[in-house]
This record gives sequence, structure tokens and C-alpha cells, in this order.
Amino acid sequence: MTRATERALTERARAHGGLLIQADLSAAGFGPGELRRRVRLGGWQEVLPGVIAPAALTVDSVLLARAAMLWVPAGGLSHYSAAAQAGFWVPEQDKVWLTAPFGDPHRSRPGVEIVRTRHPVPLRTEGLFRWTPPDRTVVDLAQVLSERQLAATLLSAIRKKATTALAVDAAAATLGGRAGLRLLARVTGLWTPARESLLEDALYGDVCAVTELRVERQWEVHARVGQLLGRGDVAIPVLKLVFEADGLLFHSTDEQIAADQQRDRRFLAAGWQTARFREGAFENRVLVRRDIAAIIETRRSQLGAA
Repeated sequence: MTRATERALTERARAHGGLLIQADLSAAGFGPGELRRRVRLGGWQEVLPGVIAPAALTVDSVLLARAAMLWVPAGGLSHYSAAAQAGFWVPEQDKVWLTAPFGDPHRSRPGVEIVRTRHPVPLRTEGLFRWTPPDRTVVDLAQVLSERQLAATLLSAIRKKATTALAVDAAAATLGGRAGLRLLARVTGLWTPARESLLEDALYGDVCAVTELRVERQWEVHARVGQLLGRGDVAIPVLKLVFEADGLLFHSTDEQIAADQQRDRRFLAAGWQTARFREGAFENRVLVRRDIAAIIETRRSQLGAA
């Protein structure tokens, strides 16, 4: 073997993230036993069947994912691995997850979980990596995550602007009967105008339950010069106190949160205080009412002292 041949193989390995497959060796003129020979001599190690890396490299999850792209040419990262590749939160896993067409012969092995599908989708690609698009990834994760984990994953994906609840629902619509779809529907159902309205209903009822003062919904707050600053979900006008039910649809992205904070500052400049309750708070209505009562009492004291 000439130095030029070895240099060419080194460059090919670099293009594959440090990996070689038999096709690379065949193109350089080597026979079918060259992979095994290199591993036997100790300079290389087998990462996955037919995929080798220099023995000096540590076989971590990144190298294993690269090897999987070469080992299963028709497959792509899916589930946990696709979410991590797309950059949104998912529980950590010590496996590389792959999707492959239903008839693909590859099977799961230690460190690699292969899920075959009858409903393949076009894969995203970047360099060596291929992965399922975020909307389908969330649908796939509904089969393996708890409801709380799935909600957190969808929230992260939306905040990263990787997908939307509507896009996830559309991706799920083609997979009738699949496990996890009912769970998914409950989670995506949090991202609807109807859900926002239900939260406002709950907040209104909780405020009314803990005070004898007049309570209003969608109360207009004006600046001292008369300019409309916005509408509060629930308000106690006599205390200049507004309560907001922050559902996921309109109060989750960085831009939405920044807009909420800016509006709160405008209200405060006009003498109005805002108290916000996030989606998750309504899981404990007793605690919500206790907090509302404390906020009202504190506001009474503030205005009395003034």
C-alpha cells in the first residue's frame, strides 16, 4: 500500500467523521477482507458491523451516531437522537435511535435502537447526518415519553421554532392507530385558543372565590392620558390589579414572554399591578386560590399605605 493510498483513505475517514466502510477500501483497491484485517492488527476498531474507526478514538454517542449513518444507509436519526440533533430538549439517552424503512434488514444492537416504519418521511440532512423532521420526531416520541416529558419536549421545540403544535397534529394525522396518539392529542391540545379560554375561565372562578370585590374579565387598562394599554384577563378594578392566565399558545416563545413583560411594565407605569399564573399552576387549584388571596391582601396593604 502506497503512502498516497493511505493518505486518500485518511481523507475519506475524515469526511466520515473518522470512519471507514468497505466501499472506501474497495475504491482504494482493497479486497473484502481488509476491514477485518485492519481490526485484527489493532490499529482500527469495529464501531458497528462493517464500520471501523481508528483504535485511538473513543466510541462515544457522537461517533456511534456517525457510524450508524454509514451502517444503515436508508435510515436516519429518530426519536431522542433526532430531537437532540434538531436542538430541542429531550430526556438523555445512552442509545442512538434510528428509523429505517419497514423492510430494512438491520436490527437493533447494543447502543443502537432501530425502529422500522411503514410511513417513512423525507429526512433532514446536514453533512453526514440524516434525521426525521421535528414534527414527526415529536409524534414518534409520544410512543416512549410520559405526558409531562412530552409536553416539555414540545414546549422546547416550539420555543426553538423547530415546529408547532399544528404541524405535529398534521404529522400525526397520517398515522392513525399508532400507539401514543391519544397522549399526543392531550399535549397538543394545550396549544389551542380553546385551552386559553378554559384557563381564563378557571382563573376568573378562582379570583371570584377568594374576594368579595368586583371582578371583571377582559378589563381595559388605560394610561393616565387615556391611551389603551391592553386588556387584562381578570381584573379587580378597585385595586388596579390584573391577573393573567398564561397558556402555552400565546405565552411560551421568547418573543411572547418579552411582549408580556413589556406590557406588564406599561401597566405598572399606569399604576396597575399584574400577577401571572402559568399553565402548570392550574394543576393545583387550591394553591392557586391561596396565592390569589395573598396577592389581593398584599395589594390592599400597598394601596392602604399609599
